[in-house]
Amino acid sequence: MKNYFFCYNKRVSDFLKTKNIHHITVAQDPKTMKIFSLFEINEPFKKALDEYKAQSK
Repeated sequence: MKNYFFCYNKRVSDFLKTKNIHHITVAQDPKTMKIFSLFEINEPFKKALDEYKAQSK
């Protein structure tokens, strides 16, 4: 079973793109009307997200 990450933060989404991690789709949450990018959680994704978190501290 695959896990997915709903990213509502454009900075995080842009950072992932610089690490060659591409979203599956960009959509709008029908309840909140907020835009999100959907990513599949895999090892390269986890590594890039950990790197973003380390830089954000």
